[in-house]
This record gives sequence, structure tokens and C-alpha cells, in this order.
Amino acid sequence: MAPAVPAQEVSTGIAKKPRGTAGQPMQFKTNVYPLTIQKKIPYFKHDFRVKVTIKTPAENGKEGKEFTRELTNSSRYYDDETRKTANVNKSLIYDRAAILFTLEELIKKTEGEEITFTLPREALGSNDIFNTVKEVAVAVKKATDRYQITSDDYTAAASADFVEGGDKSIFELLNIATSQCVVDHTDECAADSKSRIYILNPGDYNGLQEEREIGDGQILRTSIKKTVKTIENTLKEGKVVNPIAAIVIDVSLTAIHKSELLSSKMKNFRAHQSTLHGLKVKKTYGNKEIITVAGFTQETVANITVEIGQKRMKMVEYLKKQYGVVFMLQGLNNCLLYRETSLVAVRDTKGNSFAPETLMIIEQGVKPDQNTANTSRQVILANATPGDERMAKIESLTEALHLNGERAKQMGIVLGKDTHAFKVAGRMLPAKKLLYGDKKTTLGFVRSAPGVPPPKVFSPASVKDWAFLAVSNRDDYLWVIPTLQQKARAHGFSLDAPRFKDVVSVQTVASALKRAAHDGCTYAFIISDMDGDHDIVKAAEREYGIMTQQLRGKSTEKIGADTGSNVVLKMNVKNGGVNHVVADEPLLLREDLLIMSLVFDHPSSISKKDMEDGVRPTCPAVVGISSNAAVIKAGGKILPESCQNFVEKFAYANPREWKKEGEPVFKDTVSDLIKNEVLAFKNARGKPPRQIIVYVSGVPEAERGYWSKDGKSLVADVCHTFSAAYNPATTIITLSTEGCERFVPDQKLPNMRGPDPRIGLVIDSVVVNPKVNEFFLQSAKALKGTPRTIKYTLVAEPTNVANQLTMDQIQNLTWALTHLHQYCFGTIGFPSPSRIAADAAKRARDLFRARQFSTRNKDPYNLEELNATLGYKCEKGSSTTRSV
Repeated sequence: MAPAVPAQEVSTGIAKKPRGTAGQPMQFKTNVYPLTIQKKIPYFKHDFRVKVTIKTPAENGKEGKEFTRELTNSSRYYDDETRKTANVNKSLIYDRAAILFTLEELIKKTEGEEITFTLPREALGSNDIFNTVKEVAVAVKKATDRYQITSDDYTAAASADFVEGGDKSIFELLNIATSQCVVDHTDECAADSKSRIYILNPGDYNGLQEEREIGDGQILRTSIKKTVKTIENTLKEGKVVNPIAAIVIDVSLTAIHKSELLSSKMKNFRAHQSTLHGLKVKKTYGNKEIITVAGFTQETVANITVEIGQKRMKMVEYLKKQYGVVFMLQGLNNCLLYRETSLVAVRDTKGNSFAPETLMIIEQGVKPDQNTANTSRQVILANATPGDERMAKIESLTEALHLNGERAKQMGIVLGKDTHAFKVAGRMLPAKKLLYGDKKTTLGFVRSAPGVPPPKVFSPASVKDWAFLAVSNRDDYLWVIPTLQQKARAHGFSLDAPRFKDVVSVQTVASALKRAAHDGCTYAFIISDMDGDHDIVKAAEREYGIMTQQLRGKSTEKIGADTGSNVVLKMNVKNGGVNHVVADEPLLLREDLLIMSLVFDHPSSISKKDMEDGVRPTCPAVVGISSNAAVIKAGGKILPESCQNFVEKFAYANPREWKKEGEPVFKDTVSDLIKNEVLAFKNARGKPPRQIIVYVSGVPEAERGYWSKDGKSLVADVCHTFSAAYNPATTIITLSTEGCERFVPDQKLPNMRGPDPRIGLVIDSVVVNPKVNEFFLQSAKALKGTPRTIKYTLVAEPTNVANQLTMDQIQNLTWALTHLHQYCFGTIGFPSPSRIAADAAKRARDLFRARQFSTRNKDPYNLEELNATLGYKCEKGSSTTRSV
């Protein structure tokens, strides 16, 4: 066990806490490599823009028009020749987001504020899409008056998110520079962004396979995912003494499009180029977008044809069949292109105009935003790599980054040729003791075995008024009902015969749910072997006030095994039951502790100019929340285990940048939700919580500082609405899945399955932030492959030392919360309230998307009406009481 160490103050305002000690010590291999950074190198930051002037072809005797397009953000059009030509014998460090770093100051105040030069058209490469380009113009400007950083800044930047005016430019530079080192090796690899590099010849590296086709016009390509950060490295007497910069390297297989220009298949396409010009994009919710193409008629669009092999078909038919793109022709001068997936159309959240070729291009190296079900499945299976095998591949691929070459040395950023990844000390947290309804306890989850009855649920529901629906044209699935009833009895709760039964289609499932609700049903179990019914069911659930649970038809094949148990366990929870509780976590037995989780889902941002022009957002933000405000009672008394009873809610909110006088801002909605949970806790227990612990997810790591500085104040302001003297001790923890850290045991234990870690792995040393309290926790099994750990950061805690939690307390509580998902025999990757809140946010997004699509509504939303019709219909301060 690690010795206790004294607290160390850091700039975040929270002391760097002693590491945790609970659990069995183990050594782990990582994919984190130390970088050697040359000291005191100045870097100069510039704004870097590349534009082309394009002339459209003549049409109908009229001369073509000229227009300008910026290419800086389009890596597909901006090849290495442009980079090399722009180099002008200076060492440039750049990326595709109009950012340029140099080792020399390009612009001095005495020489003006901008450098401009032109490049030949050949700099754009062989892409025939630009055969009408007239010139390529490059402009370099000062980024700000304070644009110089040095290579020594990475230590201070470790806490930049938590410091007013903190500067993380050094990490921006390091991520860009570690991608740029491949620019002299374009025959081997290609940098897609500052975080991903594609390997063009994977067979040249140990354990990697050559590219292969996976259908839908896509191939699997090996890529390196990486990020640079500052890590703790070593401690002396409990204090960080030698923080260093490190690079995290992971390997993955990514689905990308084959080298293919869809526009080259389009006959008569160029003839319609000028009439199609004026493509505008409006972002809607989720992965769907509505794209408005103005200035042409229905007949023009309908007549564009495509030649596929020896077959000719209309473009609209081809796009629908191949890519799920649907043209909805409305009126003579307006056309909407609706895309279910993100395989073809451009993405622009600012409504910029584009030439129509952008819509039609599918090029090599362009990663689809959303894969089809087929490609997603193949990508997941292909990436399921055992831990030791993954680490060997990563070790081999470090050579592909060329971080020990001349370009890296020139920039002062080197990964030594013989440098290996860190090995770190970690711990395996002990399994939690679970309590069931028959007072039976188990150490961790125990799967049922033949002849051994499963444990009874802790708090049984009584499912009486329920409906059974089959969305199918081949089976009524009535044979499933007796199996469900038998499984329910085995787990200790009753499932009566359904009051309402029907076989329906996707088109009639909503009306069937309406009839079931009218007949007095409060819950509906639906088996479906058709696609497209989920959003409809969830919309009907909200409209008619009937709880629903869905099961895919193919899953009924395993209904007699663990699948059946998981189904009825979920059924018990949906009808007000609790399946199990954790018996040995002290914080989860506290009657005065409110635990809640917030999950945010933000739409694409709306620009300041659009807001000034009176443009209203058409898509709301979503806040999902889950808390233990509800209670569990036995014999009329509240049980201590009530702290483990989590209920979901959600609300729609105005986007965070929307600040219009007289309208609620994003923060108002969050405050209202928190206030409602505190009030519900008070109403259920007769007194408000003395302590509040909040888990926050759905925020980028860069926004952790907000929750450090303002999050605690937000909770305090809410509590002061009850009483000026009411100040519960508040702890806030953020969750992040942005990283790509992997941890694999460097030793084997007798009860381990293979080389991957068991659940309960915690790492809180060496590879963590030197100035912030954070830890990695792996709480879910990887059935195949290497699990990814979640990073947790303590961003706010009470000022009273007596109310502050130790790292052991935080880690054990988080670990215990992963046991409470209730729907399955096993832990999950997140604390259960975070998973429940995320599910609520997803449901809100799906409901909004379903309504917008069904009504073809593109108008700005009404927030009050939206929450009244789609939000949770509950009184302020209401809670759910469950009785044992």
C-alpha cells in the first residue's frame, strides 16, 4: 500500500490529494510515451488561409461565373505540395484549421500585418474537380498580439482549463507538430488531423493487416490516434517534482471511402452546375441534416442521371439506394435533401454556400460521420484486439510517426528511437457485496447456473395492467409470454397475463399504444423484427403516458437464457422495482446524501452574427439528469438503500450561446433541474440533503474549468433559493471519454481471463495530470478486445476539510455506482446515474428528431411548448416512491 502523503496546493484551488490505497497492487503496461522537448524554443502563432478562385463552365451561351472558396479547412483539397511550396525555406507547423506555428517570426510590426503570395494551380494536385481554378492565394496574418509561446509552457498548461486566462496553445502546437512529422513520408502515411494519422502500408508493420473492403463503398484503414499531454511522471515526498510532456498513442481500424469520385459518374452533371450553385446547409438535431438547395426546379434535379457500370439510373434514386439520401422536392424553387446517414453531403454549421461538387464527392481518406449498421459491426469486430497484441502493434507503429527524424528534431519535439511506453502501478478494487430481496448477498455479480435459482429482486414490482405488442409480419411472439412469466417468478415478482395483445406494423404501433393506454395499460412490452419503429414508440410513450420496453425479434432466440433474465430485470425496474443494492459502500447508505448526474447534448453552435441578424435556433440543447431523490420504503419506513434508487428526467434548453433578453438561458434550465431534484429529495425525506455529489458528463475537457469555478456556485445559488443559510457540502466530478489511454496488466493473476484487466482497475499516478486530481477507472468487461478506461476529474469540493472526500472514497463510490445499472448481471463502464442521464438525453434527442421529421418542421422551436409536450410530465419536486 502506498504511504500517505501531505496535501499539495495547486492552481485549481483544490489540493492535490494523496493517491488511493484500496485494492490489490498490480503493474500495468500503458500506451503513454515520454516526449523529449527541447527547452526554451519560441514558437510563433499565425492565422493561415488558402483560397482559390474558380470559374464555372459556360452554359447556354452565357459566360461562367467566378467565385472564391476557402480551402484551409478542407484537407482533401490541400495536399503536401501546397505545404511544401508555402514553406519558403522556413520550418512551419500547421494543421487544417487555419492555424500556423513557425520557429521564426514571419510578421514583424515594422513590416506590416500580413504576408500574401500565390501558388500555381498544380499545387492542388490532380483532382479534376478544380480544373477551372484560376489561382491559389495564401495569406498569413498575426493571430493575436500575444502569439508567442515557448516549449517550456507544457507544465503551466497542465492546469490551463482551471485558471483564468490559462493558455493551452502549447498542446495545440504539440498535437499539430507530432502530426506534421509525417509530411516527408507521404508514401507511408497521411495526417488526417492533429489527432489521427492513416497508415498507407500497414503490412510493413508488426501484426498489422492490409486494407480490406467492408462494403458500402468503404475500406478498413489502419490509423494512429494520438494526443499530447503533461503527466505527473514522478513524486518525491508526495509532491510532483518532474512533470513531463507525453504522447498517448493508440491504433484503430477506421472505415473510410474508397478512392472514388461520385461526380465522375454523373452524366449531364456539369451542365447543371450553375443552376445547382447555392447549396446551403442547416444543421438539425442528431446525425441528421436538412440541406436546402436553392435556385433550381424539380425537373432539373429529377433529370440528373448516374451511370453505374452498364446501368443508368436517376441521381435521386441512386443516392437513396446507396447512401440513404432522400430528396424531398417542395415547390418550384426549393428542394430539401434529407440524409439519414452522413456519407455524402457536406457539413457546415454556419450556412455557408458551396459549389455543388462538394455534395457529390466521395474521396479517399474522407471518413464518414456515421457508418451503416453493416460497416459499424465490422469496424467494432475488427478493432476488438486483445491487450498484449494491441500494445505490440502500438509499439511497432511508434516508428510510423517519425518523431525521431530531422523534422522532429528541428521542431524540438522528439520521441527517442528506443523509448518505450510507461509501466505504472495500479490497483484492482475489491468486488462489491450485493444485497438481494431474499437477504441473499453475493460478492460481485454471480451468473445463474443450471439447477441454482437466481436471487430474488430487492424491491419487486407487480406488473398487472400491461400490453404485449408484436411489430411483425411473420410471428405474433405470444409464445414468449409464458417464458417471461416464469423468469419473473424466478426473480421474485409477479407478471400477470397481459390485458392487451396485438400484432401491428410500424405504421400502426402508435395507434395500438394509444388503445392500450385507453384500456388502462400503464406499461407495454414490444417485440419487433422491423426497422424504424423505435422513435415512433418513444414518441407515443410520451404522448399517451404509457411506459414501453422493446426487444428485437432475433433476441427471442435466447429468451430462455440470461437474455430472458435481463429482460425481466429491466421490466421490474421500469415498473418501479429495484433489483439489487450495494451493501458495503458507506456513502451509498447515507440518508442525507443526494447523488445526481448531469449529461449535456449541445446542438451545433449559432454564430453571433446570426443572432444579431435575428436568426433563431431551430434545434435545442438537451439536459439529462438522474438522481437518488426518490425513496425505497419497507413497512412504511424509508430504507437506507434509498440512496441507490436513481430516476431519470430530461429537459430541453436554449443553446448555451443563446442569450436573448426575456428568454431562459442554458444555465437557467440546468438550475431548474437541480432545484427540482433538491426539492424532490426534501419532499421524499422531510429534509434537504446535507451533502451533494454531482457527476457531469457530456462536456469537453476544456470546459472542466467552468465546473471548477462556476459549477459549485451554480449549485450553491440553487440551494440559497430555499434558504440563505442552506449550504450543503458539494463535490463535483467530471467524466471524460476523449482520451485514448489503454492499460494492460504486466502480470497474470490466477483468476484473470486473458491478458486484459479485470473490472475494477484504477490508475491515479504517473500518467495523470500533475496539477489536477484525476484517475482512470475501468469498470466494464471487454468481451473481446481491450477495454477503454474512463477518466474522472475532481473539479470542485467543499471548503470545509471535514466534508472533503479522499481519493479512496471517490474511487470506491464511483466503482460502487457502476454496479447499479439494474438491467444486467454486471458492472457498466460509467456510474449508473451517468448512464441513466445519458439515456434520458438520448431519448429527448430522438423524440425531438422524430417530431421534426414527421411534421417536416424546420421552424424555430418554442421551448415552453417543447418541454410541455415532450418533456417529463411531473410536478415540481415530485419523486418516485418504491415499496419493498
